[in-house]
Amino acid sequence: MSSRFNRTPNDCKVYVGDLPKDASEKELERAFSYYGHLKNVWVARNPPGFAFVEFEDYRDAEDAVK
Repeated sequence: MSSRFNRTPNDCKVYVGDLPKDASEKELERAFSYYGHLKNVWVARNPPGFAFVEFEDYRDAEDAVK
C-alpha cells in the first residue's frame, strides 16, 4: 500500500517557528504561496513567535519544507 493512501489533513500543515512578534498573515501568505495554493494561515499571538500554514495539496507542503 502506498503512503499516499495514508495521508491525513495534517499532512498539508506546516509549522513555522522563530517568527518575530509582529509577523503577519500577509507576510506568510506572500512567502509560502510561492509553493502552492494556501488553504489557511494562522499566526499565534499569545504566545507569539509561531504559525501554521496550510496548503491545499500535501505535495506543496512537502516542497515548502525542503
